[in-house]
Amino acid sequence: MNAESTAFRASRPAVVAPGGEGARAAAWLLSWPMRLAATPLGRRLLAALLLGVVLVASVSYLYDSPDPAGAATAISPAGLAVEAPAAPSGPGRVAAAPARKAPAAGPAEVAAAWFAARQKLAMDKVRSLQQRRVSATETRVLVVAEGAGSMPSQYVTVRKGPSGWKVP
Repeated sequence: MNAESTAFRASRPAVVAPGGEGARAAAWLLSWPMRLAATPLGRRLLAALLLGVVLVASVSYLYDSPDPAGAATAISPAGLAVEAPAAPSGPGRVAAAPARKAPAAGPAEVAAAWFAARQKLAMDKVRSLQQRRVSATETRVLVVAEGAGSMPSQYVTVRKGPSGWKVP
């Protein structure tokens, strides 16, 4: 006996006729959402599913669109914003518009710059984690530094004077 023998099993037609098993399964599968929507629980489930799809699509869109690039500024150890060096101009290059004055450094930047100078670390190794406003002119900033095996942190009090924010 071989596998093609029809003695033990009936031969099957090569093409399934319309209205056969496959058509019934397709009709059942296509009618399933409508039968589900006919019940109160099914309507709630479909509404939740639709809401979930809309939320996932909107959050995905927000993460896919990048933020606009901000002005390149660096923070000096004194806590003041320093403009980045301009690109060299050569023949055939169009001169860029003059850069606007950088905004004044906020309390977080001043505290991070002061803490980086005190710990003798690069500015990119220090982060401000939170701010607590004590008064209109005084803010406490929690800063943390990434070190070799340790992460020193400290609350830094920053006061606002006529020349801007500074550590007393």
